[in-house]
Amino acid sequence: MINKEENYIGLGENLRECLSCQEKISETDFYEKYRICPYCNFHYSIDFAKRLEVISDQGSFVEFNKNISVRKPKNLKLNPNYKKNVKNTRERTGLEEAVVTGTCNIGGIKTVIILLDFGFLGGSMGIIVGEKISKAFSYSKKNSLPVLSVISSGGRRVQEGIFSLIQMIKTTNATDELNDKKLPHIALLTNPSGGQVYSSFAISADIKIAEPGAIIGMFSRNEIGKTSIDNKEIDLTSENFFENGLIDNIVARNNLKKEIASILESLTSTDKIPKKVDLELPEIEFIKSNQTKKIEKSRPSAKQYFYSIFEDVIPLKDNSEKNLSTLGIAKLGSQSIIYLVQNFQRINKTNGGKLNINDFEKIKDAIRFSKKFKLPIIFFVDNKGINNTFENEISGIANSLAENIKLLSNHDEPLISIITGETTSEGSLPYFISDSVLMLEHSILNTGLDSKGKDILDSYDCLETGIIDKIIKEPPLGASKGLEDMSRLIKINLINELSVLNYTSKRKLIRTRIKKFQEIDMRHNKLVESVSNEIKVWRNVLKAGYKALRN
Repeated sequence: MINKEENYIGLGENLRECLSCQEKISETDFYEKYRICPYCNFHYSIDFAKRLEVISDQGSFVEFNKNISVRKPKNLKLNPNYKKNVKNTRERTGLEEAVVTGTCNIGGIKTVIILLDFGFLGGSMGIIVGEKISKAFSYSKKNSLPVLSVISSGGRRVQEGIFSLIQMIKTTNATDELNDKKLPHIALLTNPSGGQVYSSFAISADIKIAEPGAIIGMFSRNEIGKTSIDNKEIDLTSENFFENGLIDNIVARNNLKKEIASILESLTSTDKIPKKVDLELPEIEFIKSNQTKKIEKSRPSAKQYFYSIFEDVIPLKDNSEKNLSTLGIAKLGSQSIIYLVQNFQRINKTNGGKLNINDFEKIKDAIRFSKKFKLPIIFFVDNKGINNTFENEISGIANSLAENIKLLSNHDEPLISIITGETTSEGSLPYFISDSVLMLEHSILNTGLDSKGKDILDSYDCLETGIIDKIIKEPPLGASKGLEDMSRLIKINLINELSVLNYTSKRKLIRTRIKKFQEIDMRHNKLVESVSNEIKVWRNVLKAGYKALRN
């Protein structure tokens, strides 16, 4: 039942006790319905029929291309034992090949589904499998349907040699069929998800989710172990792939249908906030206060506003609190959006508020999702600047900063930034490019050029210079004492901004962004002072360098 070398667990049919925790599971409803241990959450492998039962709406699956035929290449010589093995496997499993393709409804959304079954020669990809997968993507394009590929594969179809390898190119290129029509491809990685299937069309998916404990990777643990010094460090679980940003989420099998349906609905919805909706702001008595240019420790993090502002939140990538930025898809009113939120924790200090290379890579991910699915991006900005570690430098953070500035400047979907706390130095730049830059009244911009804080700009300074477009007034006692009111004010302002930007031409969005920075008033006192201080700093650096050379 258990192959320890591959960490693959068999189908788990008719088990009395859990193979992982030894608890009695045979009579539990949870195990019967999902093949999950209700005590330790161990996920047993299941066949394609059970998978359809778990994911799709009952009775909605319709198979296509079941008995597809492919002309055998002239140079392919098949071993008689291989032919016999295929025949026996067909009789044992009731499948024609390792993949089943068709359509089904998931939460009412008609979807093309590609199901690999490990029980058929390890779910490996031969000529027929590659042809069926490629035709499924073509069917998706022709009928404007999203695709869900369910991966249960652990090796290579070595008996078909180079013709098996070629299927990797064929199926990877087939995923491009979806790009023209902006159709989503979701890959579900189960245990195991490896070999040629994982490293071709599966890894090309827009969103990759996995079941808990799934073994993932191009190579098996045995293969990697032969070239690794410390075999104990080899961790090919979905949890480790998630922590390293290689997959977008881990979802338990009992929640898969709901999660996949939510993603499909968000990425295929064409609903938009109506044109120039101009919601009225609630009547709150605002009191003009003196700007202290300091951020209180009690100031809410962006995540505290988050669930009051957005609905149907779907996180992507590793969004644990150790990371500053969190990325995902959500709904604002009726409209799907991409969010990228900097969740600076001032009180418990789970992160130091510093941006690193991963934060900038998430901007690229946000742009990629936005571009394909024509969704606006909303940035919540709250940071202490860029982390100046050697690791960050050598990983190419300067390259990533410049690349993001260029990508955002030329992005053809609406961009909105809202500064909820503070933003510092070069870490501010990508977010000022947005079509609409909003700033909470008591937020600040620190240019980072003067350690004594002389170069801190408050929201009114930023508005006067043209760096931001609008100040969102805070409740009488500030955002930290009026979290609910502040969330409502942010939501209304975001809806109002989108009701205009949604209907602005792509050409005008790009032209206005670039023009904005050509027309900023450089005569403003604060900017002049900041530039002067920067010149002084560099003058002192040059003097010190010249003096060192002379000595």
